[in-house]
Amino acid sequence: MGETVPEGLMTARVGEVRECLDPVCFLSIIEKTSLGGEGMVDVSLLRCTEYSTERLKGLMLEAFGHVRFSPDAFRSARVVLKPNLLSAVGPDSGIVTHPAFFQAAAELVLDHGGRPVLAESPAVASLENALAASGYAGVVGRLGIEVADPALTARITFDQAVKMRSFEVARAFVEADVILNLPKFKTHNLTYVTASVKNLFGAVPGMRKSALHLQCPEPGDFSEAILDLYGAFLHGSGRGRTLVHLMDAVVALEGNGPGSGGKPRALNAVVTGLDGLAVDWVATRVSGLDPLLCPILVSGFARGLGVSSGDEVRVVGEDLDRMRVKGFAPPGGFSMAGILRIAPVGKALKRLFTGRPVPRAGLCTLCLQCRDICPAQAIGGAGTGRTVPVVDYGRCIRCWCCMEVCPVDAMEMKRGALQWVMR
Repeated sequence: MGETVPEGLMTARVGEVRECLDPVCFLSIIEKTSLGGEGMVDVSLLRCTEYSTERLKGLMLEAFGHVRFSPDAFRSARVVLKPNLLSAVGPDSGIVTHPAFFQAAAELVLDHGGRPVLAESPAVASLENALAASGYAGVVGRLGIEVADPALTARITFDQAVKMRSFEVARAFVEADVILNLPKFKTHNLTYVTASVKNLFGAVPGMRKSALHLQCPEPGDFSEAILDLYGAFLHGSGRGRTLVHLMDAVVALEGNGPGSGGKPRALNAVVTGLDGLAVDWVATRVSGLDPLLCPILVSGFARGLGVSSGDEVRVVGEDLDRMRVKGFAPPGGFSMAGILRIAPVGKALKRLFTGRPVPRAGLCTLCLQCRDICPAQAIGGAGTGRTVPVVDYGRCIRCWCCMEVCPVDAMEMKRGALQWVMR
């Protein structure tokens, strides 16, 4: 799709919303002005070409100034840091928030008298294994950072939910005074991209994520559920908390993300803000992908969970057009075929236009993480004489969780017989 943003948008004047310096006050003003008002929401966009902790700390402080968030809010506060630790993979994979990025944020919390807590729940791998493989274990040990137990949960609700009113999340998020959301910018075969808003799905413990996929198998329904969760964090039950988004887009993931099927790609960016939709819109624009193809953004704008369009976003720092990259590969599983999932045609016809996950002999190690994560229980063991798991495509809901968690990229996407029509 072509350019959708008017010329000169990035130089639009700042509205009165920026007069409030208190971060909690600022969040409440965002809520009021994003429902069609004239207020602008600032998002910081800064260039960063390497994972240097000291460099990142300086950029994060600069970004906080851009969005009028004072790190004094950390003082004596319980600050939950939520990175993206999807699986037990290395720091240079482009799949996880880089440990140097996490360390920079954690040190800023400590420098300003806060109590950092790491809270995350990988899809299949144990948190201990994910911390070790990603390089986080050393950082957590050196800095003495508390690691929240994802098995200790609490329930949050959102009365204006569309799909799911109630969510069970790690208790640490409910007990937090401040949440520093540290997403990794990646493509996603179900939601087009995964960024700030989608990263909060990691607050849902382990395999409970699969249950949500089963309840909401279509991209639109799943995106609405993710937005319900985001709404619960913003407006739901529990004591008030400040939510800040610090995005690692120094190295992103393109192609068949968000797991090992994707490929690392430098975006050289740190994107920061207090409105997750606004931050995700800016990051998607930097990647050169179209925000209007992301169902979380499109529906989030319409539902008033932040800005109602990109027209309400003011980029501070680097020029967005100069930061934008070319040729960033979109996810292969997200195509016009998504329309057919909700069209009034039979399942058999839809499958002709829709890709499917296929295990690759020679790469598959039969770890069966795909079987364990599958919400539809469509994947079984290898069977006699087979070297790959058996997939029941009649039960498969095309959520791509198997591709997401496969540690060796052994699940490939095979196009539907008529998918060439969509191309």
